[in-house]
Amino acid sequence: MTPALQALEAKLSSKQWRMENLYLILPEDGMEPEPLQLRAEQRQFQKERHHRNFVAKGRKLGMSTFIVLDNGDECLFNANFSAGIIDLAEKDAFDKLGIFKFAWDNGPRHPDPAIATLWKMIHKANPLTRERDGRLEFANGSTYAAGTSYVGKTPQRLHVSEYGPISAASPAKASKIKRGSINSVPPDGIVDIETTMEGGKFGECYLLFSLALENEGKPISKLDWKLHFFPWWGHPSYTLPGGKPNRGDTIDYFAEIEKTHGLKIPLDRQAWYEAKKREQSDDMYQQFPTTIEECDRQIVPGQIFPELKRVRAEGRVKAFNKEPGRPIFTTWDLGSSDNMSGWLVQPSGRDHCFFSWCAGEGAGAPSVAEVMRAWEAQHGPIAGHFLPHDANLTDKGSGKTYVDQLVECGIPRQSITVVPRIPDLWVGVGEVRKILPNCWFHTETDQPVMSETGAKLPGGVGRLEGYRKKLDQSTGILRDIPVKDVCDHTADALRTYAEALSRGLVRADVKKPSSGAVVVKSGWRGA
Repeated sequence: MTPALQALEAKLSSKQWRMENLYLILPEDGMEPEPLQLRAEQRQFQKERHHRNFVAKGRKLGMSTFIVLDNGDECLFNANFSAGIIDLAEKDAFDKLGIFKFAWDNGPRHPDPAIATLWKMIHKANPLTRERDGRLEFANGSTYAAGTSYVGKTPQRLHVSEYGPISAASPAKASKIKRGSINSVPPDGIVDIETTMEGGKFGECYLLFSLALENEGKPISKLDWKLHFFPWWGHPSYTLPGGKPNRGDTIDYFAEIEKTHGLKIPLDRQAWYEAKKREQSDDMYQQFPTTIEECDRQIVPGQIFPELKRVRAEGRVKAFNKEPGRPIFTTWDLGSSDNMSGWLVQPSGRDHCFFSWCAGEGAGAPSVAEVMRAWEAQHGPIAGHFLPHDANLTDKGSGKTYVDQLVECGIPRQSITVVPRIPDLWVGVGEVRKILPNCWFHTETDQPVMSETGAKLPGGVGRLEGYRKKLDQSTGILRDIPVKDVCDHTADALRTYAEALSRGLVRADVKKPSSGAVVVKSGWRGA
């Protein structure tokens, strides 16, 4: 071994040297591998990192890359060390693990011949013994695993990426990650949550964000969350050299940023922001925040029911009483056997008055029947129940339809109407838009729901407001596909009612006694 190589080998004991010299990454231009060069934001995070870290950030600032390589480095140079990566989708998690695997595979081809030789020595001393299903195992007993949850040894390091989108898409999954995976990390270990902030001021992600925000400037323990914020304007590529903003709203925005926060953003960066916002629209606040306050700004890009703004502005979310004698109905979306949402509604002339709302995961037909009976006990006889078309499909497991299961739970078959399918979802969305100008929502339907872990989730009206089109992250274009998250079942339950209206199914058998009051008869003939 040459003296120069001996000197390099001695440097391997320095974590800082390894992070600044050892690992190759694929640059943004996708050309030749190059050694990791820590950016100012990465150095700042490295210096200020705590045991529980919440990293609110703009996209492509290199936080994921740094965390992946840093945790992989721990596995490589410590025996029996365990690290994990959790992401929104399995492919995303595997791709992040692939950052470290890329550095491992290409280490022996490092452009510095001496470091390349070091890598060959590392491969020989601590070979990769197994690579399978998003899991790397090394001869020293260390493991590095990736997936949509963490399963394995007690992790000393856990990297949770895009917890905001996870919380928005699946509250139950986000809760499981918090209660299971995060709790499995010992106090001396490190948990890094790095995410864009989707879902507004609701959900498990927002709960941890709030805890970290509350801790700013305070002494904190190992189990307290620390907030790290890295805005878009720190990225070296987010600039249009020689450019400047042209739109008045952009100029006013950055003038207000300077006045309120003392941030003077260079004109070429303002020009980049303006061009990017034309593509991303209001999604910029979540994907490329300028200040920490923008991270949880309640913006709904691609909102499918913008009419809800008028509903609120006109005071149609308020407390009101049921009209005596008029029939009331329930309307549902059942999703799969484990997801449901429902509304209790009373048509009143041209108006549609929604008194109650419910939603649940892990709730099958018995739970739906229980809600129906509870609403009837509170509000009086229910004239009928509207179910989506798939309620007539036979479940492969039980051999029964959803309607059959409800009947077994005591719901009269004659009270159930299965609304025929409308081939185009957007036709049904159009039917909802027709009735929204005449919809009233009781304040009960707008109350946030608390999860088992204390996180807030939006109520029925909030979920209608959050129902939105899917944004293609690679192009910034909104697609005509609704986002599948906590909002879509609630919107689909309302759509079931609107489609039933459009087909003339919302009617009840009534009789008028001598007093002239309208009384709903037992039974329902909706078909």
